[in-house]
Amino acid sequence: MRHTELSEQNCPIARSSAIVGERWVWPILRSAFNGARRFDDYQRGTGVARNILTDRLAGLVENGILVKALPEGAVQGHREYRLTDKGRALFPVYLALMQWGNEWTGLPTPPVEVQHTPCGHRTRPTVVCSECGDPLVARETRPLFGG
Repeated sequence: MRHTELSEQNCPIARSSAIVGERWVWPILRSAFNGARRFDDYQRGTGVARNILTDRLAGLVENGILVKALPEGAVQGHREYRLTDKGRALFPVYLALMQWGNEWTGLPTPPVEVQHTPCGHRTRPTVVCSECGDPLVARETRPLFGG
């Protein structure tokens, strides 16, 4: 199955993978979540070749994850790539991937941690039930189809 065919499946995981499963998308999103806006910021933050970065940024714009906009107060000039609401909604996924990578990829350096700036504490993302607050684990969940 080709990567583009994933977007046609009746499955949210397959469709999501078609959009954010491309190589370099997560390093680009990491840069966005860490404040990158200009093309050069993304290039410096990822190290990806300019032609590939151009292609991936265009795909993220096409899918509504980033928007290309003039910098605040600018009349003309280079446009910035900013996260949309749809893009910011990927932040929990980004945190989960970071946590998984810290634990399971054998990083030779200390893991990347996240600080919750309002309280000042280091934190670990957790996935909990929105109703009871208990942690969600795979063996205690099941998909319900059709709403």
